[in-house]
Amino acid sequence: MDLVKKSADVIKRLQVENGGILATPKDGAYPYVYVRDAVIMTKALNRMGFSKNSKKFYYFFKKISKLENYNEVFHRYNPDGTPRVTRKNENDNTGLVIHGIYDTYLSSKDDEFLKEMWPVVQKISDIIISYMKRGLVKTNTSIHEYEELEKGYEIWSNSACARGLLDASEIAKKMGMQKQEKLWKKKAEKIKSKMQKKLFNKKLGVFIKNKKYPSAPDISQLAPFYFGLIDSKEILKKTLEEVEKYLWNEEIGGYRRFRKFEICKDWHWYTGGSGSWGVLTAWVAESYRILGDKKNYRRCINWVEKIAEKSGGLIPEHIATKDEYYEWKNHEIEFESRIIDGMKKAEGNVEKINGKDIYYWANPLGWSHAEYILAKTPAKDQDIK
Repeated sequence: MDLVKKSADVIKRLQVENGGILATPKDGAYPYVYVRDAVIMTKALNRMGFSKNSKKFYYFFKKISKLENYNEVFHRYNPDGTPRVTRKNENDNTGLVIHGIYDTYLSSKDDEFLKEMWPVVQKISDIIISYMKRGLVKTNTSIHEYEELEKGYEIWSNSACARGLLDASEIAKKMGMQKQEKLWKKKAEKIKSKMQKKLFNKKLGVFIKNKKYPSAPDISQLAPFYFGLIDSKEILKKTLEEVEKYLWNEEIGGYRRFRKFEICKDWHWYTGGSGSWGVLTAWVAESYRILGDKKNYRRCINWVEKIAEKSGGLIPEHIATKDEYYEWKNHEIEFESRIIDGMKKAEGNVEKINGKDIYYWANPLGWSHAEYILAKTPAKDQDIK
């Protein structure tokens, strides 16, 4: 099976007629347009030569986001484009949209597309700057969507917004807008500088999740490298060592988001059971590729391919042991229809890994397939033989 081609097909099937890209199929656990997921899926589509699909998504976003009214990029929309908001100020989504627009332009070389996206880039750049306090972007939630862990100045949101402003500066340069080009680059560099001062543990030599929980290991410590902001292989190596030490799941392989119940104590944030994440393990593979560590790169990729093979070429959000799955199910109290749909799928497709019953949650997840594509089809300057 060609899992790269399969992954591209999965993502294209998640795109609805109006251009929105769902996180999972309509009968899955996340049948909505999550901006974060969708942007990363467009990056994978661009890598595979499908920038036409990506442009369709950004035209959809321009139409439905109504930035002038809301002054915010919401984290989630219904398939018809209406907001489906449960958390406000999940501010990594702002930087991600600009990043995705620029990546789509670089892939398509479509000047007309860039001109049509210029008002979106302008407005979102202004929104990012409005979120900046003392040089860093303040957010309520971020990649894990959990306020207790992420409210304040957090590494993933700041990395996404710095990347977004850097890309906005490049777009302004292309548009001949020198004032914006200089301003946005200056603001991006300010975020980067403050991240290295305020969100960095000098003793350990690694970036931290945030100041509130400076010693809590978290997969998003890799964010500055994920967004191409920092090129220090020494810091990347140390970060990967910490991720490996604390987040690798010794029982079934793959990486967790963070240590179970260390900070996040709400069972709803362990939907489907606390387990190993396909999307994040592919992401870690990308980090090992950047480092040039062939052995660990292949170990991560092989794990993703193994769980996909057992599921007909589909990569879930995460997998969990039977014990962890039912531990969550017995404590969950929010059984809305999409969760019930997810449970039916998970309980109807139990696989075996290392002799254990394994439950697949949110299978397939478009973001997981996107990260696999990005890890397996790197840019030419990042190839690993």
